[in-house]
Amino acid sequence: MTVARVTRGLNLQRGDRFLVLYGVNTNDTFCTPNLLLQDIEQILHSYLQDHGYERILFYTGVKKLYFLDAQSRERCLSGSKSSQVDQKLEANHRPFKVTPGPLGNRRLVAKSKSVSSPTQTSSTTPPTRLQDVSILSYFQTAMTDSTQKSAIVFSQAEDLNQFDQKRELFGRMNDWFRLPPSNQNLCIFIFDHENLTQLQRFCHQIGFILLSEQIVNRNPVTQDYINFVYVGSPDRQEIEGLRDYFRLTQKKVVDWKIANSLNRWLAAENQRLSYWYARFNNSSEISLKEARNQGWLSGDVRETPALERLNAMIGLNSVKKLISVRQSFLQVQIERRKQGQDLSSLRLHLVFKGNPGTGKTTVARLMGEIYRDLGLLERGHVIEVTRSDLVAGYVGQTAIQTDDYINRALDGVLFIDEAYTLSEGGQADFGQEAIDTLLQRMERDRERLVVIVAGYPDKIDNFLKSNPGLKSRFSAEIEFEDFTEAELLAIFQSHLDKLKLSVAPNLEKVLPQLLGNLCNSQDLEFANARGVEKVFQILDERRAHRLVQKQLNQITEPFELEDVPNEYQYLISNNDQELKDLLTQLNSLIGLNVVKIAIQEIIATQQANQRLQSVGKLVKQEETLHMLFLGNPGTGKTTVARLIGKIFQAMGLLKKGHFIEVNRNDLVGAYVGQTEEKTKRVIESALDGVLFIDEAYALSRSNFSNDYGIQVIDTLVPMMENYRDRLVVILAGYTQEMQQFLAANSGISSRIAYTIDFPDYTAAEMYQIFARMSQQNNYTYNNKVAEAMQAIFECQFQSRSEVFGNGRYVRNIYEKLVRAQKNRIIRDNRLTETDLMTFMIEDTQGLI
Repeated sequence: MTVARVTRGLNLQRGDRFLVLYGVNTNDTFCTPNLLLQDIEQILHSYLQDHGYERILFYTGVKKLYFLDAQSRERCLSGSKSSQVDQKLEANHRPFKVTPGPLGNRRLVAKSKSVSSPTQTSSTTPPTRLQDVSILSYFQTAMTDSTQKSAIVFSQAEDLNQFDQKRELFGRMNDWFRLPPSNQNLCIFIFDHENLTQLQRFCHQIGFILLSEQIVNRNPVTQDYINFVYVGSPDRQEIEGLRDYFRLTQKKVVDWKIANSLNRWLAAENQRLSYWYARFNNSSEISLKEARNQGWLSGDVRETPALERLNAMIGLNSVKKLISVRQSFLQVQIERRKQGQDLSSLRLHLVFKGNPGTGKTTVARLMGEIYRDLGLLERGHVIEVTRSDLVAGYVGQTAIQTDDYINRALDGVLFIDEAYTLSEGGQADFGQEAIDTLLQRMERDRERLVVIVAGYPDKIDNFLKSNPGLKSRFSAEIEFEDFTEAELLAIFQSHLDKLKLSVAPNLEKVLPQLLGNLCNSQDLEFANARGVEKVFQILDERRAHRLVQKQLNQITEPFELEDVPNEYQYLISNNDQELKDLLTQLNSLIGLNVVKIAIQEIIATQQANQRLQSVGKLVKQEETLHMLFLGNPGTGKTTVARLIGKIFQAMGLLKKGHFIEVNRNDLVGAYVGQTEEKTKRVIESALDGVLFIDEAYALSRSNFSNDYGIQVIDTLVPMMENYRDRLVVILAGYTQEMQQFLAANSGISSRIAYTIDFPDYTAAEMYQIFARMSQQNNYTYNNKVAEAMQAIFECQFQSRSEVFGNGRYVRNIYEKLVRAQKNRIIRDNRLTETDLMTFMIEDTQGLI
């Protein structure tokens, strides 16, 4: 009798010389379809006999050479004295065997006793054992004699390291490997190493170079000349068999209403059959109630179908619709398969695109259950991996490492989060080796494996383009949208409901604002639903501390506003007051009167639009807010751009209002394709805030055909349009150069809503900037110094050029003055507190 997890991967029709079974479960107990509990030797022995093998030898370091049937022993010895070989005849000592009955029931019948002949009896009790040097000849004969099909099974192949004639044995194995295909004899190795990485390392260490190199160089699809079989944990049929074994032999009660589901849940636990033997043996019944009471299940299993649980989740409306359609399609395909139609091209692999915290991992787990319930996957478990799990540090190991995780995911789902990181290193990166291995196994094991790749939308798109065969392997792409503020609030409420807690009115009033601002921030720790869980955890910890300190009722006391940490208070501040404070900062800037008036007009326009929308007089539109800042360096363009982001955030026009400043070097790449990728990455980082591109004219078309600046513009223009409700782009630079830049790039000029000129600072304004710097740093000076500085600024203003530095020039003069003052006080040894913080007239000498 066969057991699927042992024999399913074996393919004797391929002509393999060596078969390798590996994994910690090779030492497990196995339950056959007729409910016999056997070890892996017995399973293989029956399998080989069923396939016509007449001479089957077993070897371990302790037992040496032995057999499980008399025929194999006699055919092996064939003329040798029987006393020379330690024979193991595994008599089935069980007094009963269980046979299937009608309607799936099984019954116990007494086993018939066979009478052994005197010859058979004497041959089973030899006095001595052969040593390794003598066993080699038996191995050689069994493998080279093609007159009778033979197999050698190294049951504990790790014992090869202790074989007395190890070098000669490995040499002979090299010869066996090259035997002609007419010779059908097999050499089978059983290792308890859990993965191929460990197994390859072990084989290399003991000098078994043939097998070590086969692991490194093997093709995971064709397997080359060696068939590697990973022995996993029992599937639901084997667990069902164990259940019936206990039902019939120990009269265990079975809850038939939930029996099939329980088998699937237990199979998904990835435990050994011997583990379930102990659990069933020590329980009064085999039921979900007992499973929960005894802690058999690692998760909170539910009897509700996975699709129903998906539909009960908050948000994810587009995801639910697509998966529902997908399930209906698959149900039709399954019916077609039942009618005999060929569905070999059916693809189950999926792409999940979305920001962190949008539920991709949760839905991936549910997809495993949905596929399992449809009968497309045996177990439906999920193995979650990232690049670090799949990619090794040196050549050849990545394929092995990736194979190991795929083997663990067979009959379930391999979920690769941030899958795009596998392709970001280019063709020379080991991540490409993981992709190649993945592609091969996705095709070869498409009946037993579902791969779901997940990550940011644009990055996943680039990943799918990185290899010609990738995109075609996936049946559907599902986009996960960010949660709305209402959905975030509902998720928070669900956490409250689980613990039967409530929120005080003072916190309830600002909670939507807190969740919306925090979960839409740049901090990935607080992204979407993940952020809600983090916020709840923080509030719950602070609430607990408050309750203990004040000795309040730990059950009924609600969450209060004071439970919000100080570092998050700004997220729930009064927006009107915040806007007033920001406008005060703007108006406090020296000079820039024209700029201030322009900004005030923009703010007034947007406030009017918001009020008209609130009373239904204006339909909300995705209005463009992109700007052009013209002026010389040092005129305050960057400072004002930062304030614009904060002002728009306070007005509700931008969610985050953060500020990203870049120039040509941050956007332009060094080779084809890199510029587009860099520009997209920068724009994505600026979403819901301000992207400030200084000296933007440097991106303009040049006379060089290999200049990539134009690719920045080609990438920027459509994204300025597509994200006009989430992004403010501010282009800055010299007036003349920027005008020429816009004239040459009509796509950009048509998307600029506001143009603001930043005039040069006057001499009086430069002196005010100097005076403010001095005051902020606690420096004082007399009227003579003031007059000298005013004269310097007036001279500079009158003689300024097109590249006049304005505020930057003032800072440079100020820093030179500070250095002159420090040199003077040290030289003159005047170190009183007043001297240390006072500018003198002699300090101004030589400033220009």
